[in-house]
Amino acid sequence: MASTILVTGANGFVGSHIVDCLLRRGNTVRAMVRTTSDLSWLENKPVELVYGSLDDPDSLPAAVEGVDKIVHNAGVVAAEHRYFYYLHNSEGTHNLIKAVLDVHSGNNRPRFLLVSSQAAGGPSGARWRRESDPPEPITHYGRSKLLAETILLRYQDQLPVTIVRPPSVYGPRDHAFLPLFTMISRGFMPMVGPAHQVSFVHVQDLARQIGDQLFHDNAVGEVFNAAPFAPIPQAEFGDTIATVLSATPRKISISPALLKALYPLVYPFLSMITQPPFLVDKLPDITTPRWTLDGSKAESKLGFKGQLPLLAGVGQTAEWYRWKKWLTTRRDRIKARGKVSTYMRPISDTLRLYDEGCDLCGLAFDREIKTPIHYEDDDFIIVDCMICHVPMAVLKEHRAAFTPQEKERIQVKFKELFGEAAADFEQRRIPEHAHVHNRKHGHAPPWTRRPEELNNPGDTASDGSSHGGC
Repeated sequence: MASTILVTGANGFVGSHIVDCLLRRGNTVRAMVRTTSDLSWLENKPVELVYGSLDDPDSLPAAVEGVDKIVHNAGVVAAEHRYFYYLHNSEGTHNLIKAVLDVHSGNNRPRFLLVSSQAAGGPSGARWRRESDPPEPITHYGRSKLLAETILLRYQDQLPVTIVRPPSVYGPRDHAFLPLFTMISRGFMPMVGPAHQVSFVHVQDLARQIGDQLFHDNAVGEVFNAAPFAPIPQAEFGDTIATVLSATPRKISISPALLKALYPLVYPFLSMITQPPFLVDKLPDITTPRWTLDGSKAESKLGFKGQLPLLAGVGQTAEWYRWKKWLTTRRDRIKARGKVSTYMRPISDTLRLYDEGCDLCGLAFDREIKTPIHYEDDDFIIVDCMICHVPMAVLKEHRAAFTPQEKERIQVKFKELFGEAAADFEQRRIPEHAHVHNRKHGHAPPWTRRPEELNNPGDTASDGSSHGGC
């Protein structure tokens, strides 16, 4: 059944996606933020705002009053002095726990989920790191997160607790990976140890796993890695970005040893003229060759499976960056210069109109495909939409509307492939190029329950099975 859930750090990149997921699943969300927080990612969402700070214990009882569950996501990921990692990540967690114990009593205490980090476990060796492996953090950030875990687990006889350890998280709203996307779109791909093995998780998969852990009985007292897909060489992440941006960047390999020796020397000078790409204390993380996680425990105990593998996740992230005008591609720059050309190009044995500034022409003619192909012939191609993930049929010609015959063919193909035809012919983001989504209802904000989900008041059954998802 639906719950009232407190989310700390709810306004940030990861926190706002957790909020979306919990709202989508029919829960009531209380968002704990600071008085100075940027609330852009919470605008227009049906959340209750409560102002509090982990280093101000007196502000916390009001935040935890009347909630059934807590997702403790707030913390510090970068600090000029190690003291702040422990103040916020470790002591701050302890302050929140004490507030919960003071306000709630007996068997009515809320479920407490801590969003920790891969850094708490430390880097991996020859095999992917499992939750049961002895932790070996190598930075103060990792040690502060491990201490937060240790503090929480001391209270597991008084609270139903669970912990999630994400690796590198990417996705819409993220600023950390944006510079890499930008550099690759401009023709450069810097790589520190390109053969390094790394785990990644898309933020929406992370939010879904947190939602599952928060309700599943099997998650109580457990630590879970959030790694639904296998680790990859670091260079593969950059290559995937280049693929979805249709870029051919020059690869620049940076020696980890050289970076470790020189970066501390140049950091003070960088600080005087610009925002450095990372703090000096992050060097051990960046230069360590293996940060790999085994995520199979979440699947075996919770039944959780990721929905956004690398190509789809990176493609969706790039499209979101473009939508927000945070990133431009070659096609965007062609449009901006006002030098778009249209001409006839062959598909199979016929000539079709092609627009070199059109994304959907790029998909149909240039094979700029970022998601699986469900169907293709000489007239149209069916792939998953990068934004809403539902099947989308794209005409292989740059014109704005389907003919009645084409509409009929597409609906027949939708029914044949997916069991039903629910063609939404209203064209929004690219109105000059005919395309159609196979869905019963129009676009909706990511925190909104679909009409077909409204009969399910809660998201999760007693066994943790998902009713809607996010």
